Amino acid sequence: MPVALISSLYRCERHLPAFSAALFGFAKRVSEAGLAVHYLPIVNDATTGERELVDKLAGQINARYYGRMSPQYVPRESLYASWNRAIEASDAPCFTPWNADDIRRPEALIAGYQALQEGASLVDFPFTRVFTRKRFGRLRQERETAPSPYDPLRFSRVNGLGPFFMASRALYATVGPFDANFRVAGDTEWAARAQPHARFQACDEPGGDFVIHGDNLSNTGGQREDIEVNIIFMRRGEWRFLKPANPIAMRAAWERWGNPAQLRLPPAQADFLWGPGAERRWKRFQAERRQPAPLRRLRLALAARGMLTSVEWSMALRERDRQ
Repeated sequence: MPVALISSLYRCERHLPAFSAALFGFAKRVSEAGLAVHYLPIVNDATTGERELVDKLAGQINARYYGRMSPQYVPRESLYASWNRAIEASDAPCFTPWNADDIRRPEALIAGYQALQEGASLVDFPFTRVFTRKRFGRLRQERETAPSPYDPLRFSRVNGLGPFFMASRALYATVGPFDANFRVAGDTEWAARAQPHARFQACDEPGGDFVIHGDNLSNTGGQREDIEVNIIFMRRGEWRFLKPANPIAMRAAWERWGNPAQLRLPPAQADFLWGPGAERRWKRFQAERRQPAPLRRLRLALAARGMLTSVEWSMALRERDRQ
């Protein structure tokens, strides 16, 4: 099988009917295009309903010869532990993830595989963010086109991998597995390690729809995501990208699992993250980010003119001035 399509599933029964329908249509399309795909859903702590739905889907895929599906049912583990498990369970020369709440485009997989065949080892795609926004008292679904985020020359908080990236097994062997200690930003951490080794190609074909619904692990600005992204840049010694985070949880994560190489954190950075004043700075940073978009833009504009103070603006200056 040329492509391993990996999924880590946990408590996603409400997404499974739509996911099953989308995946079945996707499998039919790529099979008709002559591309063999090994579908590897790793189902964490499966409920009876989840097991029934996944087994039914696997039976349909395998019976119609639309590729091969090999579900695995495991105790709960991190998403990235499941990704590692799925990659190791297949001998496919390349892999790509699919979250149950997203919609993939088969044309992108076909184009990405072609790019990998032609010498790339990492491919990323533009995609569409789908989110619900309240306007005039009513909820509306909106769509926003996002370019491929990965940059082979520059790595920052916004240059990680998109949700539909593809990579070669050879690159995975060189870079090593995803860090299973991460729960939210393990793909970003892996992308940071892959940067010196990857032969990157941006693909013009849109990867699909990334659906933001409130239960997503990443791109939420949650406490765990803030901590994990900080750890990525702490490991790299790139202090300008650090942001205020829960100081107690930040220090515990760094000391318990985030610093396997036993790196020495400079006193100024330790003071910024968990020294005196860190908790107040973090709480203010959180309050500023929660402001409605118009107020947030106004605050940043006034801070840029020196008319008020803003933690968020000071962090932007900190990053810019140290580049």
